[in-house]
Amino acid sequence: MAIFRRMRDRRARPREDDGDSGTIWLTIYSDMMTNLMLFFLMLFTMSRLQTGLREDIQEALKDQFSGKKIGQKVEQKRDDAQKMEELKKIALVEETESRIKITLPAPVLFEIGKADVKAETGQILSNIAKPLKDSKYPIIVEGHTDNIPISGGKYKSNWHLSSARAFAVLNYFIEKEGVGPARMSALGYGEHQPVASNDTEDDRAKNRRIDIILVKK
Repeated sequence: MAIFRRMRDRRARPREDDGDSGTIWLTIYSDMMTNLMLFFLMLFTMSRLQTGLREDIQEALKDQFSGKKIGQKVEQKRDDAQKMEELKKIALVEETESRIKITLPAPVLFEIGKADVKAETGQILSNIAKPLKDSKYPIIVEGHTDNIPISGGKYKSNWHLSSARAFAVLNYFIEKEGVGPARMSALGYGEHQPVASNDTEDDRAKNRRIDIILVKK
């Protein structure tokens, strides 16, 4: 009986670690919540990084394929059209099946009796240079004068003056604008291919000109 009593007392007596068994679940729960918080924090951080990267990619695609690039192209076309309208005010552009001819009055580009391109009007040739570079046609630069003989000065005749002016324009296109020299040639005709009579000053002014010809055929 004493043995059974001792066994009953032993079952009834609390274990030494019963004081900790009531709180150990708090430690496990706390660890689990900490791990979950870290896990969700990591997911949130990755989500933000991916969102930022996606936004960067979308912005790059917009720049490349939509508004900004298209806006720049539209603006460039508008500028080119405006330059062409300005060019038409001082130049005559004619096109046939065999050629495109741009005619510039000589006084626009040169001082009287000289063959140096004016610095303030070089932009005119720069505006013309772009379509010349974009094309693959041979380019001929022709110089023309009126029939008034040259007396004194650097050039012996209108032929010499017209040739020098044609070569000056050719050199401008090559050296300043990068037009391929293999496609270019220059000719001077003096007063021998007039487009108007030389009877009046207005007609003589029409004959003093530079023709830039793109040979299509």
